[in-house]
Amino acid sequence: MNVPLIVNEFIKSIKNEDVISIGSCDNEKEFIDELVKEIMTNNLDVFFIPTTMMQAKHIHDLGQKNVSLNDREIDIAIEFVDQIDQYFNFIKRSTKSFIKDKMISQSALNLVVVSNSYNIVNDITNDVYVEISTFAYQRTIMNLQSYGLARIVTDQTNNPVRTEIGHYIARITIDKNISLEDFEYSVRTIPGVLETGLFLGLADTVYLIDEAKNQLKVITRK
Repeated sequence: MNVPLIVNEFIKSIKNEDVISIGSCDNEKEFIDELVKEIMTNNLDVFFIPTTMMQAKHIHDLGQKNVSLNDREIDIAIEFVDQIDQYFNFIKRSTKSFIKDKMISQSALNLVVVSNSYNIVNDITNDVYVEISTFAYQRTIMNLQSYGLARIVTDQTNNPVRTEIGHYIARITIDKNISLEDFEYSVRTIPGVLETGLFLGLADTVYLIDEAKNQLKVITRK
């Protein structure tokens, strides 16, 4: 991920006194470092709503102000996603908490999503990830099979991947006869399902990255 390229575009949308949030991702520390550097260069006074414990500490250590989503709504947020369709629906896989990611996405006045240019598609085809409780998780997986092939996401040592607060992540290859809308709203009726990595109609701005050409294209919802 070309972090400086993304930050150079993102900073253009940030105004003084804005509340900013960064969805959990693998490169969040590097992204925060670059963003704070630009914020200081532009003499901006902003606030952050962190989505992970690491973010909260790192933002504080860099001399920036953290606030709570209980007290402020978000002016601009950014999410790093795996696939996005023509209707600005998107999915993401790398997360410390889909619960937090979904909350900041719904709060943000302007939600920016970042993806590689080849990941914008007519229809989402990739597997959808969901956050589930560890309690009797095999039962939850069994119930998720009604939507398609479901299994626990594991790491390189074959241990279940956990979110920041200890939940498991499941991966579902959704049956082609089930719409994304039906999946998103009905899967929550399964006890043990906490949140999904499917975000319907929440994106406002898309950054498409062409790594080979070192270029970024901006698409705004009409």
